Amino acid sequence: MVALVQFAVGQESVQTPTKDEVLNTLKEQHPRLISVERVEKITQAIQENELAEEIWLSNLEFVEELMDKKPVIYEKPDGRRLLSVSREALERIRSLALSYLILGEKKYAERAWHELKAVASFSDWNPSHFLDCAEMTHAVAIGYDWLYDFWNAEQRKIMEDAILQKGLGPALEVYSTEEGWHTGNINWNQVCNGGISIGALAIAEHIPDVASEILSTAIESVLLPMKDYEPDGGGYEGPTYWDYGSRYNVLFMDALDNSLGTDFGLSSMEGFRRSGDFQIHLSGTDLWCFNFSDSDLKRMSTAQHFWMGKKYDEQRYSGFRYMALQRGVQGNLMDLLWFDDRFKDFDLNSMSLDKHFRVAEIITMRDSWDNGKGFVVAMKGGSSTRVHSHMDLGSFILEYDGVRWFTDFGKDAQTYQRHINKAGRWDFYRTRAEGHNTLVVNPEFRGSQKRTANGIAEFIKFKSGKESAMAVLDVSKSYYNDVLFKRTFSLNRGIEFRIADEIECKEPSELFLFYHTKAEIELTKNNRQAILKQDGKSIVVDLVKPLEAQFEVLPAEPMPESPILPFQEKNEGTRKLSIHFLDAEDINVEITINKGI
Repeated sequence: MVALVQFAVGQESVQTPTKDEVLNTLKEQHPRLISVERVEKITQAIQENELAEEIWLSNLEFVEELMDKKPVIYEKPDGRRLLSVSREALERIRSLALSYLILGEKKYAERAWHELKAVASFSDWNPSHFLDCAEMTHAVAIGYDWLYDFWNAEQRKIMEDAILQKGLGPALEVYSTEEGWHTGNINWNQVCNGGISIGALAIAEHIPDVASEILSTAIESVLLPMKDYEPDGGGYEGPTYWDYGSRYNVLFMDALDNSLGTDFGLSSMEGFRRSGDFQIHLSGTDLWCFNFSDSDLKRMSTAQHFWMGKKYDEQRYSGFRYMALQRGVQGNLMDLLWFDDRFKDFDLNSMSLDKHFRVAEIITMRDSWDNGKGFVVAMKGGSSTRVHSHMDLGSFILEYDGVRWFTDFGKDAQTYQRHINKAGRWDFYRTRAEGHNTLVVNPEFRGSQKRTANGIAEFIKFKSGKESAMAVLDVSKSYYNDVLFKRTFSLNRGIEFRIADEIECKEPSELFLFYHTKAEIELTKNNRQAILKQDGKSIVVDLVKPLEAQFEVLPAEPMPESPILPFQEKNEGTRKLSIHFLDAEDINVEITINKGI
């Protein structure tokens, strides 16, 4: 009997199948992870659309270069992860396999076999860092299934055994435990369940009991991170991790649809349905992301926007991806798998200018969706205790007329190498409050902005109008020492952005407000005005109150009492405006940011 799971938020329902019935509708033929009809549609898109043709020609160039290269080898460059090898294998195998399906030239399948044979012979796929194992399982499953008719029985057996022993077996060991990625609500859940399930679907007829166990468990498990997109699609891990997690979530659902004819209602979950908006609204000038948390500074939009546009018939999703490709964002083979040019003329200005992602607690405001025009601002609340989060509550990123004036650094790569450098996560400048555009309290906490274990910052007011927008963020619950901190962000469209801070300390405290920028800074008017110059443009930052306060310019480096890590990023080319108070109790601070001279 199918168990019907109802959620309080939204109207969606997910039917989680039992082990006995999950494979009832399994398609007998191969390939089952990609249909003949989809291959035909890809071929048609390549023939009729210039953007699709560009992606295809880039793929052909890539696979031709592969012909003289050796297969990937088993190596962990950082001593822990095989992930780069898994991803390279996946890219190679998928590109070669699709080239064979489109062109029918056996040289591509033959070259894919060298790759598949190599990874199948690995001693393991590194289940100790299970992302590596999941992505490699995905890679071999694609090669096995897409090229199924090309392989002989011996080749198929080699791949079947590898998927079972090096992918599905280790996954079952994780599923048998009470802790692990299958119990979490982060991208690991989506990637691992997705990659492993694709492997199970590829060889399901040979191992029905194992495949049934994998799929029924994964479908129920993946509900955890999918539910976290409620109520409006926000991703608390940041925009680039939204890409990684949602990509494998989509690959999972797509594989279920192709192989079983159903995704058991997973795609009906309203939070996930709306999550395509997250990267759209967290994009600034020329699509550069508002890189909060451990996000890379990269241009927004991903291929799954095409999938979402098709699945949900949402013009803005497919239209946004198409526009991004037109602007030169790098396309990939998943764009061809899900290509959708129906809404290539979609006007982003038909969308709302401002957006509040609740739970993730991020608000964006803008003057226009026209590229490089006026103010575009993002403000960060949420939690600093969740995976990939920083101590950045109250921080913001601001652009004006195509220039990013106040920045966030995003991730420091060395935080991913703590098994080598032995540093604590909160020892890094980029993860600490001092590395963001927010408040730091008291010398003994300099830079750390210590927070309670469940500290959060919530937007308590948000208004969006034709001429202006306003949001109030309460950061008080994030601090020790009973510090009350409310930050009001106000956008007078096309004219001014204003930040008003209300700070109340239980006892006299030392306070620092920081504003990071790559611009050159000139202080004027008794150090109460800062003229920022960058890329031939300028803005003016005025310190409205308190009257006794002044700006100073500091390097973007750890404060004297903070940890000094020689291996962390140096943040060269960035400096920060600072406002410093001694023995402050109740204080109101206000700055305005206006068009330059």
